[in-house]
Amino acid sequence: MAYRPGRQLTSVEEARAILSAHGEPVMRVERVALDAADQRVLSRDLVVANAVPRFARSMMDGYAVRAADTAGATREHPVTLRLVETIYTGRAPTAQVAAGTCAGIATGAPIPAGADAVVMIEHTAREGAPVLVLQAVGPGQHVGRAGSDLVAGEIALAEGTVLSPARLGVVAALGFEAVDVYQRPRVAILSTGDEIVAPGGSLGPAQIFDSNTAALSAAIRLHGGEPVVAPRVGDDRKALTAAFKRCLDQDIVLFSGGTSVGERDYLLEIIAEAGTVHFEGLRLKPGKPTVFATVAGRPVFGMPGNPVSCLTNAYLLVAPLLRRMAHLPPATERVVRARLSSEVESVAGRHQIYPVRVDGDAAIPVFKGSGEITSLAHADGYFEIPADVESVDAGTVVEVTLF
Repeated sequence: MAYRPGRQLTSVEEARAILSAHGEPVMRVERVALDAADQRVLSRDLVVANAVPRFARSMMDGYAVRAADTAGATREHPVTLRLVETIYTGRAPTAQVAAGTCAGIATGAPIPAGADAVVMIEHTAREGAPVLVLQAVGPGQHVGRAGSDLVAGEIALAEGTVLSPARLGVVAALGFEAVDVYQRPRVAILSTGDEIVAPGGSLGPAQIFDSNTAALSAAIRLHGGEPVVAPRVGDDRKALTAAFKRCLDQDIVLFSGGTSVGERDYLLEIIAEAGTVHFEGLRLKPGKPTVFATVAGRPVFGMPGNPVSCLTNAYLLVAPLLRRMAHLPPATERVVRARLSSEVESVAGRHQIYPVRVDGDAAIPVFKGSGEITSLAHADGYFEIPADVESVDAGTVVEVTLF
């Protein structure tokens, strides 16, 4: 069996710098219903057509009054007002509040003409028809003015805003049933290798189920992309080349497997023939056989076939570029400090990403090997070991980046 050694390896820092110069935001736009718009990114400003709220409303259950009529009111010396109507939410007032009168009003109901304040129901009493006001109010008290939330003509939410639940509430309050958003970047996922079989299929004596496609698809959705899963391809150069060309219809291409230096690892050659290779391997553990290129302006990643390497590099390298293309801000890292429960060794000259489980203030190593997907499934996060460090002692405080 022949091998292809001699690739140039790139540091993690250099790789991140290279990636930061690629990945133009996707400018395609689509219209989506509100119930499908969570975490989508607005493609245009949302301008307020009508003030929100459109009318002055009561902020309390009580009575709409002319504030001047309540001057001097106390429990010992109440002011008596005549009730002209009761106003409930969703109904327009029919009477005007004139001197010496009031209107019963529910929280959120519109303030009737003539009234300029609301007396809380706790500060009133009823003796038959008249209403006794037991505490004076000032003009505007307990009244929400029209346009207090949003004024007609202002920008409620700007282009580029990521729609959260609260922001979707604003969209709904403006009366929109759908919004224009940027399309998610479409990411082709092509898993390769004679040894892999789709979950649910029948395994041959030397085959394994493909875990990378499912893991990569979930990571892509998490960071604002839309996975497009291509049919799996074996270790055949002609078939791989044809599959790769079909994947170039998408915004990003992710290969899984075939990026190492074995006799049947063709992907680097295929990519190099089609475009420009920016790095062909990393000084990183796990994840050394990682390739990044651009073909016809599209970012192309050759990801390691080993599940831990593949998913780790999706988090570290693919996600930042994908989020930029999706108009999303960089992911907010959650970092905790914990003491390493046991010594960890590292390969000299290679930056290492080491998965750990966090238990209280302890960071417990869980890495088994780059081919063992449970290394990440049982981890809460990871800490990084610089390339010039060969071991980290037990008890060392490390910074764990949580998944």
